[in-house]
This record gives sequence, structure tokens and C-alpha cells, in this order.
Amino acid sequence: MDRPLDISDCAQLVQVRRNGITESRHYGIAIVLGTDGSPLLSLGNPDALVFPRSAVKPFQAIASIRCGAVLDDEQVALACASHVGTFAHQDVARRMLDSVGLSSSDLQCPESWPVDSATRTQMTLENLPKSTLAFNCSGKHAGFLLAAKAMGERTSNYLDPEHPVQKMASQVLEEYCGPLPFTGVDGCGAPAVQMSLMSLAHGFQQLIISQEPAAQRVVCAMRLHPWAVRGQGHPNTEVIKQTGAIAKLGAEGVLVMAAPNSVTVAIKMLDGSSRGTDLLALSLLHKFSAINDADYFDLRQQSQPQGTSIGARAAELQLTGIDF
Repeated sequence: MDRPLDISDCAQLVQVRRNGITESRHYGIAIVLGTDGSPLLSLGNPDALVFPRSAVKPFQAIASIRCGAVLDDEQVALACASHVGTFAHQDVARRMLDSVGLSSSDLQCPESWPVDSATRTQMTLENLPKSTLAFNCSGKHAGFLLAAKAMGERTSNYLDPEHPVQKMASQVLEEYCGPLPFTGVDGCGAPAVQMSLMSLAHGFQQLIISQEPAAQRVVCAMRLHPWAVRGQGHPNTEVIKQTGAIAKLGAEGVLVMAAPNSVTVAIKMLDGSSRGTDLLALSLLHKFSAINDADYFDLRQQSQPQGTSIGARAAELQLTGIDF
């Protein structure tokens, strides 16, 4: 029977080695689906229930499009994004709101400083305040607002699970991923669904191969504008840019990557850390020939601890539990 993830479901997936000595270990679960949808590999129990968090944003973007939100490709990509809040990201969100006569004050996500340090520094120098536009989910929220406007529904309660936009989001998620045993509240205030990691992987695989126009728009937009999905130099963006895989992180150690050939990897770390998720996902895709050697070795290097100091180079992420 499906139940929330706990330590008994988990395998050791990644360790941090410093000067050849194990310093930290990350436990979690992972699943790889082949092109026919059958499991190629599972680590731990992928039927355990998890909160995918922001990993489900592509499905929420499909819901906004189904509801009638009029979005260009950059805006669709931002609706799928957990972006780092650069001025370019903020400008796309602002343009979305402007198109229906709304403003940043209509967004019900938290006000935030950008994750991007250069933008944060510039905002500080210009005495600009924290902003809902800079919050990583602002594109998703703007998409919800455009959807509510298109339906002629109220915008003041657009995050209510009973709002027609959120009902459509739940419907899309059930169509692509399957049953949703529980719905809570995400950090941005939107509904946060629960599902098994296996269901999440199947959902992304269906997204990649779907013939639904809204799903095809989402996949195309993420590939056309990978910078909008996260930010230049960040793993999700670089994976999409280099391989064409649809990569989407979720808070608390969730990551999904669906390769162009539809081989799909989903990961959830028990401790909520994302430190080893990119390395693991890339290695699993490469193991099953879903990405080529050149892209794999380049992206693998990027996923290791970065820095110029001797101390930074002494630390290395290593995969455990399976031969790569």
C-alpha cells in the first residue's frame, strides 16, 4: 500500500567524499522508466508517496493553457519555471500580468529577493524592495491569474483548491500522473499535491510523448527558452539546452529528467537535499543511453562542487548503490 516516504523506503544514493574519506551520505529513492514505460531500474521504493513540489509546474502550465490563458513561448516557459529571479525573468512575469491589466500586487506568492546574486546586488544598490516578481514561482502564479481572467473567474482567490483554475490543475495532474491521495499547501501558497515517485515519472514520460497541443506547447517552450526555466548556468537550464531533456526540480530534493527518447528518471532525497540529484539523474540517463557521452561528461563535471580553492576541489560527489 502506498504511504509517505520514510527511511525504510530508501537506498543510499550519493555520498560526499573529501580527500578520499566519506563525509556525508544522502539516502532517497529513484526510478528509471524505459521507452515503453516499464521500470529499467529502481533504487529504494518508488511507490512511496512524495510531494513533487515545483516539479509539477509543467502540468500546472498545461492547466493554465487549457483554461484559455494567452501566453507566448517565453511566458509558457516561465509558467513552468523555478526561476532565479533575474530582471529578465521578472520582466516576462510583468509582461504576463500587464497583458490582462494586472500587476505584481495581484500575485499571491511571497515577496522575495532573487536567487540570482547579481540581480539581488543590483536591486540592493538601486534601493529596490523585495518583489513577488522575483519569487521563483511568479511565472506559475501569473499563468494562474491569466487563466482566471480568461475564464471570467475571480482572481482574488485563484489559489483556492476549489477555484476553477486549481480544479483544472488537479484534473491535468490526475490525467498525466494518476491519483492524488492528498493535497496540501506549497511554499508559494498554491496547492501541493502528493503522489508516488513512480506516478511522477510516468507523468513526465507522458508529457514528453503527449499529442495534446497544450502539452506540446509546454515541452516546446521549455526547449526554446531554457534560460526561463531556471537560469543561465543552472543545472535544469543547462540540461535542457544541451540535451533536449525536460528537466525540472522540485523543493526538498525532487528532480525529474525526461530525455527526448522518453527515458525518464525521477528522484527524491529523503533529507531534502538537491546536492546529488543532478549527478544521479544524468548518470542514470547515460547508463541507459538516453544522453550522449559528450553531454554527459560535460554536465557531470558541472554537477560537481565548484570553486577555485584547494578545499573546494578536495570534495567530490560520488554515486552509490549501483555500478555506473
